[in-house]
Amino acid sequence: MRKIILPPVLLVTCLVATVAANWYLPEDNILKTVWLYGVTTKIGYLILFIGIFLPIRSAMIFKQEETNIIPYKSPDKMVSRGPFGFTRNPMYLGMLLVILGVAALYGTVVGLLFSVLYFAVANWWYIPFEEAKMANIFGDAFTDYSRRVRRWL
Repeated sequence: MRKIILPPVLLVTCLVATVAANWYLPEDNILKTVWLYGVTTKIGYLILFIGIFLPIRSAMIFKQEETNIIPYKSPDKMVSRGPFGFTRNPMYLGMLLVILGVAALYGTVVGLLFSVLYFAVANWWYIPFEEAKMANIFGDAFTDYSRRVRRWL
C-alpha cells in the first residue's frame, strides 16, 4: 500500500510555513500598496472563506452518501453532486484556496510559493493516486465523470 501524508497535514504545514516565512523573512508587501491594501485584504478573506467552505460542504456530502473520506482507503461510492459537479477535487481546491487566501492577506510572494508547493503535491501525488483507484473501482462511470468535470476548475 502506498504511504500517504494526509492532505490536511500538508495544508497545516504549508500554512505554518507561510506564517513563519512571513514572520522571519520580512519583505515588502508587494501586493499591499496604499491603493491595493483594502482590495487584497477583502480578496484574501473571500478566498479564505470559499477555501474553508468547499471541504466542509464536500465532507458533508460524503457523510450523506455514506462513503469513505480517507484518501488512502477505497471509496464506497462515486460522488458527483454539489461541488463535485464542477471540480473533481473540491477538498484539494478548498485547501489550496485557504493557502492562497492567507498569501493574499500577507500580500507577499513567499505565501504564493507554499501555494505552488501544495498545488504540485496535490496535482502530481495525491490526485493521481486517488483517481487511479477511482478508475479501477468505478471504471467507465469514473471515466465519463472525468471527461465531464475538470480536475481543478
